[in-house]
Order: sequence, then C-alpha cells, then structure tokens
Amino acid sequence: MRHLLLGLMCLGTISLWAQQESLRMVYPFIPLSINPAEAGGKGVASVTGIFRRKPLFQQTGGASSSQQYFSFDMPIQQEKWGIGFLAYNTDQSYGPLGGGIAANLGFAGLLAKRFVIGKGQGLQLGLNLGLNQYPVLGRNGTSEFGGSIGFGISYQYDKLELGLSRPTQSLRTLEWTNPNPIYAKVAYQLVPGQGNLLKLGALMRLQYSETRFDLNAVFWWQEKFGIGIWWQNTGSEFSNEALLGSLEVPLGRNFRVGYAYDFLGKNSVYLSPGMTNTGTSTTQTAVSAYHQIFMRYEIDLGNGKIANFRP
Repeated sequence: MRHLLLGLMCLGTISLWAQQESLRMVYPFIPLSINPAEAGGKGVASVTGIFRRKPLFQQTGGASSSQQYFSFDMPIQQEKWGIGFLAYNTDQSYGPLGGGIAANLGFAGLLAKRFVIGKGQGLQLGLNLGLNQYPVLGRNGTSEFGGSIGFGISYQYDKLELGLSRPTQSLRTLEWTNPNPIYAKVAYQLVPGQGNLLKLGALMRLQYSETRFDLNAVFWWQEKFGIGIWWQNTGSEFSNEALLGSLEVPLGRNFRVGYAYDFLGKNSVYLSPGMTNTGTSTTQTAVSAYHQIFMRYEIDLGNGKIANFRP
C-alpha cells in the first residue's frame, strides 16, 4: 500500500458531525466496513478492492483525490468462526471544529463467531481491532497513530439480514469525547421471477442525538448483472449526502467487477477561481464527483458455497 499524505484540510464551516472515517462510506461494496460480525458469513474466502477517485481523469488546473480500500475475509473451523482484515488509504484529512481528526490510513483485523440458533437461522458476533494514522493539525509533526476497537452483531434468517454495530471506537484520548456512530442495518431479498433477485436495504446511523437513514435497492437480472441505487444520507466526505448508481457484473462464479458514481456531486472537485479551462473566472466550478471501481475475487473452500449466487 502506498503511503499518501497529500495535505491537510482544516474546514471551519463543517459541523461536529462531519467527522466520519472514509472506510464507512464504501459499505455498498465492503459491508465489513460497517459490521465486523459479517466476516466469513458467505462461506467463501473473499478479496475485495475499491479504487475511488475524483475526477476519474486529471484535468489541468483542477484538484483531484484518490482513495484505495481493501478487504479480506473467510470462514474457518467448519464455518464456526470468521476472520479477515480491512485496510484503507486516502489523501483527505480534516479536523472539525468540535474536535477530533479523521484518519487517512488504517488497518483492522476482524474476528467473528457464528452460532446456529435454529433451522435456517444464524447469529454472528464480531470484533475488530485497528490501527489508524491521523494527521497532526496545528502543531509540529506529520502524523501519529492511534488504536481502535469495534463490535457488531449480525442475524440471518432465510432472506432476511439484520445487523447492529459500532464498527470503531478510537482509543485516542481526543476521540473519546467524539464517539464514532452506531449503525443498524436491515436487508431483505425478493425473487421477482425465476433467476432474478431484488435486494432491498436500509441503514441507520446514530451519532450523539442525530439519526440519519440510508436506503438502497439492487436488482439482479438472471444473475448476469446487477443495477443498484444507494441513497447515502449518512454521508460521504464532510457528511454531504450521496446518491450512488452502481453496476456489477459477475465474470464466472469467482470474480466480479463493478462501478459506482455519485450523481449528487456534493463531494465534487472544484476548480479554483481563475483556473477554469475556458479562461479566468471569479466563481468555483464543479468538475466531478467520485467514481468508484470495484473488484472482488472469491476462493472455493471445498464446502460447496462457491456454487451459490451471492448478491
């Protein structure tokens, strides 16, 4: 993983709620970033990578941002346990007025324990332990490291999934006064015709006294491609809302690629005044919102799960 630390952004206009780790924003493609209890839950070894960039191609005079995310998980001990890890590397950091600093580089190990509580029912408890790099704002130095801990619980029954988690609580003294949020997740799968699948979901984020909700829907046609829409009211950079459109295509049972774009563009790159491509300007001009390119490779563990479709 390349070590990127490309400047610090001290934003005096954002609120206390703006502090959010970048890792939480990519849960549409990496659900482990929200709940460590899902580690190993699909019964296969899974490797996922996301490249997130704005704009997709650099423009002269414009700012840009690139972020990389990676996850791995697999079941062990006859699927009684799950293990994995998360890693991310971003080039954006900021310090909200209410205190605290968002990390821009991190790694977390995951451990989950699975219980069979009835026919077709499963319960998983999860834990993650992380190490995060934080930029130093307002004093000498370049960065410092802090530990984090997170917990989660996940319940599955047939086509229903429920989850409750606090994926990370920073162990830095500075962060205890600004705890990371609690998430509640629900998802349900419908079968509108043979070979088709519609997965509906919602996510609630509770932080302090503020509650936000996300909604999402992904339709899979004949298991050949999936088209999704994700209303992320929980936010992207600086807690702006995001509206993602996504497309996923499985290339065999092991490999899947996907793409997503934020149509709201509230987290877009801006050309500075006087630096537009058509001449001088006194106003800022939006260039691009985030593009997300996603890849997943899954490994057969000899338990027959690789033959199952996993939306």
